[in-house]
Amino acid sequence: MTTAQDIKTIKKLIIDTVKPSNAGHITSSFSVAEILYAIYKVADITPQNIADKIRDRVIISKEHCRLAQVAILGYLGMVNTEDLKNYCKDGEHLGHDMYNIVCPQFAAVDVASGSLGHGLSVSAGLAMATPDKQIYCLCGDGEFQEGSMWEAALFIRQHNLKNLTIIVDRNYMQIDNWTKNIIDSSSHLKEQFIAFGFDVIECDGHDVQALITSLKKKSSKPKCIIANTIKGKGIEFLLKTRGFAMFHHSGLNKEEFIQVYEAIKND
Repeated sequence: MTTAQDIKTIKKLIIDTVKPSNAGHITSSFSVAEILYAIYKVADITPQNIADKIRDRVIISKEHCRLAQVAILGYLGMVNTEDLKNYCKDGEHLGHDMYNIVCPQFAAVDVASGSLGHGLSVSAGLAMATPDKQIYCLCGDGEFQEGSMWEAALFIRQHNLKNLTIIVDRNYMQIDNWTKNIIDSSSHLKEQFIAFGFDVIECDGHDVQALITSLKKKSSKPKCIIANTIKGKGIEFLLKTRGFAMFHHSGLNKEEFIQVYEAIKND
């Protein structure tokens, strides 16, 4: 199977996962499908070591793409795909705000929370505690409107946590508008992270090989990968009919599900 076919299969699994409850952040998940796929290809995380206390970690700071993560983990055999059918159902563990503390079957989900802006601080702590392991933190560009993100970045550089890689999903959008129309936390990220002393790489966030190359690049400093993406890649047509907030998070009707499946097939 080619990488392009892998991504199509993963996107279909994202929609299959969200369909029973019709609740989930589909477009945010399509923004990061290739990014997360590349991270799990590079990280030393396997079905055999997911329960280990000391291993590489993948932290989802932009919680709105949790759906993509669990779908990819299912595709890679680190979550039972049968469990995906219960995503966001009442009384089930698997969902947007999931906690794997009491769910050993979801041990591959390293940190889960509902709030944004916290994942980078958690990643800094993990990187300091396990200097021989790689920590990958996936952030959204909208998150960098929060001061906690920059405090964490200062801490990471101060302590030269070079085993930590920040990956920013830069799609220039947040829940209800373009970031430039609220606080422009997107346009100058490269310059800002360079000024903070990071090794900064910019790449196409939908090019798996470019992402893998960037993730594997050795550096003597903490690394920040700015991955340029399109929110809802392949199903951007929904933005026109739904508007920003409903594009960000809402259920789909029967016709829209058909359109999305068709778009994945033809992308």
